[in-house]
Amino acid sequence: MEKFLQSPEIEEAREVLAEYLSREYTVQINGLCSVNYQGRAKSKLDRGERLVIKKQDSAILVHGPENYQPKNWQPEVDSYSVEVDEENDHLILEAKRNNPEEVVEVRFEEIDLLTVDQLVDKSELKIAGHEVDIHESIEEEPEIVEEGLKVIERERETPAGFIDVFARDEENNYVVIEVKRNPDYNTVLQLQRYVDEIDEEFQGTIRGILVAPKMTDKVLDYLEDRELEFVEVEMADVINSYDAIDNSQKGLSDFSADYSTD
Repeated sequence: MEKFLQSPEIEEAREVLAEYLSREYTVQINGLCSVNYQGRAKSKLDRGERLVIKKQDSAILVHGPENYQPKNWQPEVDSYSVEVDEENDHLILEAKRNNPEEVVEVRFEEIDLLTVDQLVDKSELKIAGHEVDIHESIEEEPEIVEEGLKVIERERETPAGFIDVFARDEENNYVVIEVKRNPDYNTVLQLQRYVDEIDEEFQGTIRGILVAPKMTDKVLDYLEDRELEFVEVEMADVINSYDAIDNSQKGLSDFSADYSTD
């Protein structure tokens, strides 16, 4: 491990982060912080104790003490900056993405732990009964989403990431489909980014559909606020052995991220 600092002074933490954030290191920060996101949407997390992880591929994730989903995240960061607010003695970490323009700002009031390390993991995780099974089922039978749907491409690349399924409906409108077993607010934001990217590239009506085995009322409200759609697909309909697989993972699907917006 390159660095292991317990309860570092703000300036000491700033020096370490300035050295390692933009390099291929895994950086972990535990502390009391607030988080602001600005981009095609806006969100705010008030002060709380959180775990911030900057990964070696530049991605950043902000986790709370509960649930497996991050409260905020940025899959690809173009630049990091870190400075000290001397008036309040706070450390401010900014993660910026250029296309689309997005900024995650994390303001630390206290830092309990700061670690820097380089991790090596060359193995691949193989999972059955996951989103990929729904992707393949939609490609084989597009009508499980809606009648008249025609799949154009799977894993279509955009500046915002890879669209799970790109299609046209029976009225020839473009349809962007995001598949998620456990959708949350971040899933809605990602779908909105994809729709915006396709809207910039093509003329006409662009529809966004979130396909999932279940949906909470809160996430459904997020979708409706953005005029995005939801289609429920049962895992048992897309993979015969799902019941056995799901029982072995009992409890994972019951978690959801707690996220607030303003």
